[in-house]
Amino acid sequence: MGFLKKKKEAEANLALLRRLHGRSIAYFSERSPAAMEERILGREGAFSVQDEQLIISCGNQVLFRHPLREIKAYELMNLSGVCLHAGGRRFTAYYTNGKLGKK
Repeated sequence: MGFLKKKKEAEANLALLRRLHGRSIAYFSERSPAAMEERILGREGAFSVQDEQLIISCGNQVLFRHPLREIKAYELMNLSGVCLHAGGRRFTAYYTNGKLGKK
């Protein structure tokens, strides 16, 4: 039973990540657990899903590129952004136009 639950969670995680494609970002930050601070990496960007990778770019810079299957994603409680855990690091992207359901 535990295997089926994990598979269902993984599928939901991939669905969330794929829904981000084309969504605009107000700002993108990295949270440092050691320093207990959040550092803004970029502003006014966008999500893109290409070749099974999530790409976050702000301006002309790619700030984040990681395989979808290696990212754990959680929407913020107020649905104004998404937390991404990848490669032992934690990132937060805040949507430009509020909740994910509204494009």
